[in-house]
Amino acid sequence: MLAGVGGIAFGVLTLVSVVLSKAPGGGFNPSDAADYLAKGHRVVGILSAYLGWIGVLGLICLLARLRELLAPAGGWAVSVFWGSGLAGAASFAVGWGVLGGQIVAHAEAGGSGGTPISIAPDVTYLVSEIGVVFIYGSGATMLGLALIALMLGSRGTLPAWLRWSTLVAGICGVAGLAFFPFFLLLLWAAVIGLWVLTAAADPAAA
Repeated sequence: MLAGVGGIAFGVLTLVSVVLSKAPGGGFNPSDAADYLAKGHRVVGILSAYLGWIGVLGLICLLARLRELLAPAGGWAVSVFWGSGLAGAASFAVGWGVLGGQIVAHAEAGGSGGTPISIAPDVTYLVSEIGVVFIYGSGATMLGLALIALMLGSRGTLPAWLRWSTLVAGICGVAGLAFFPFFLLLLWAAVIGLWVLTAAADPAAA
């Protein structure tokens, strides 16, 4: 049950974090960088990082359960799935740390009588893009590769519709830097989370 909730949490909380963070990305706009570091946005920015980290914990719970399902089949797919999946989870966590780190740095430097730091908008944009690439790039790609391994190693373990949707989600993860495919990966996490919950409640129906 925890794994199912974790999968849903990863999909939902990651989406919420992306929307709340408003991290500069895509085309460069100095006003976006200023808004991201604005004092009024700091609480929301740090909250988005925490929600992202909680989502990563949910992903790890989901991956652990899926590894248990793959274990009887054995073979290379189990090891590749687990290793690549954990690498993806770690990348997501680092990405949220980079995005939240900029906000924390400005908040701490200007607090308690300290001297506020002044960073050029293009530098803020650069650091933000690095964090985004950890999430949409290495995080999504490594998770996508894990899902492809899951699909290849789950014959007879997962339903056919779930295996093929997992393959599609894996390909979308590898293409995560293209932005829109990334959100299909989050949708997969919510769907398989619901499936895990259904399987726990009624194995025959699942």
